[in-house]
Amino acid sequence: MPLTGEETFKAKLQRRSRFAVPKLLRWRCKIESGELLKATVGVFGSENYEKEEFLAKVSVDGRLTIPKLTMEILEQREEKNLAGCILEVTISPAHEPTDASPPENPETKVLEKIKDIRKNLNNAALG
Repeated sequence: MPLTGEETFKAKLQRRSRFAVPKLLRWRCKIESGELLKATVGVFGSENYEKEEFLAKVSVDGRLTIPKLTMEILEQREEKNLAGCILEVTISPAHEPTDASPPENPETKVLEKIKDIRKNLNNAALG
């Protein structure tokens, strides 16, 4: 079942402003390295309930990196260094799933037929 909605979990902030997406969540939602996700983070148990949202790419080892500006905003809001703190994280797909083809209407079908006829006429004239 691929990641289609939001998933929330708690993670420990690691070195270089990174946190790991739980392995079971990565397996269940088929999250691959290089996938772009929308992440929302907030400090767990904080009196300040504001959260920060950003886009992040999943690294090979299943971690996401919080951008420097976002980390600075969180640290200023909490008025302390956040190294090793627990984060409440919500991830979701970076884009809404769309249909591969737009809905067909009669005009589109007619235009496609005309293109096919022209293509066939050009091939017949050349060959």
